[in-house]
Amino acid sequence: MRKVGKSQLFSRCLTTLMFAAFGLTATVPTATAAELPNVPQDLWRWFEIEVLVFKHSDADMAIEQFPWQAPSAATGAYEPLVDYYVPDITAALAGLPRCAPPPLKPSFASTDLWCVNTYELDPLLPQNWQRRERMLATFSRAPERVIDGSGGDVTVANQPFIAPAEQLELTEMRQQIIRRGVGTPLLHMSWYQPVFGLDEQFKVRLFGGENFGQRFAPSGYLYSEAMTEPEALPLAERLERLLNQQQQGQLQFNARAEDEPLAPPPLLVREADAPAVWELDGTVHIYLVGNYLHIASELELREPHSVNWRPAGLDAQAERALQPRSDGEFLRSFKLEQLRRVISHETHYFDHPKLGIAVQIRRTDLSARRY
Repeated sequence: MRKVGKSQLFSRCLTTLMFAAFGLTATVPTATAAELPNVPQDLWRWFEIEVLVFKHSDADMAIEQFPWQAPSAATGAYEPLVDYYVPDITAALAGLPRCAPPPLKPSFASTDLWCVNTYELDPLLPQNWQRRERMLATFSRAPERVIDGSGGDVTVANQPFIAPAEQLELTEMRQQIIRRGVGTPLLHMSWYQPVFGLDEQFKVRLFGGENFGQRFAPSGYLYSEAMTEPEALPLAERLERLLNQQQQGQLQFNARAEDEPLAPPPLLVREADAPAVWELDGTVHIYLVGNYLHIASELELREPHSVNWRPAGLDAQAERALQPRSDGEFLRSFKLEQLRRVISHETHYFDHPKLGIAVQIRRTDLSARRY
């Protein structure tokens, strides 16, 4: 029996209980349909893809040669981990009776648990508690590193699906990485998908590791801890403070390097619907050119780094000196963007000073060209 993550277990048990309470039977979808290209299904060429992603343990040596880049948004036509961690239960909720308007005098009744509010059926409304992005953002880190899927049969499948963990062939490599202390695995999984041409842009989004979204905005800046009004000083006192700092060697006007991040906004408040910002995030694009397989990786590793904020303008630097703030942090992004032509059933490595990826693409009975 395959292991189920806590989030999956909670969602599925809750759905089962709700339907049992009303004597209802329904098929609850556990995956959202991928955005598949408009290619006839009898021409799909199916492959199994296994990916092991890890961050290097000694990756601090070459940091300075990389620019200060903010995280970038990643979206894919197929997002298996969203379905895996937060199954879509909208269909189950739609089968429940509608909740009555709340009473004037609040009270608790068990019947309130077995109904659904209209806003819970609209995934776009912010009040919807089971919005998948909101539920993902509550995780402090990805619940699992090794993904154990339910599997399937490519001969009858009409959607990609995650393979069970027992099929993983890079397990020994992952264990050696841990034993030797050379890295920390962030994600290990295998899935089946039809592989199309380059123009179809069928990318797969992967993410894992820590969720920095509680502290950092998607822009890479720290959320403000509290609202503070800047201190208003008379002109004479402003000049005196600047002169004192200059005489003590504390005030130095420097041009900001082009690759340094701009100083953060004065107030950055975390909204209720702030998204998750994962330590690892990005896409892999596996496609065919003729009979040749290609892998294009666009993955990012994000790490908090201390930064001495230096505004671009001299007037802004002077203003910042008058309103001293401690040096802050920035969620720095290291990008691994590589393209390679590969051969099936071989292990291929994508290396980076901060990040490593091992990939295997295995043929299935439906991998051959189909006419």
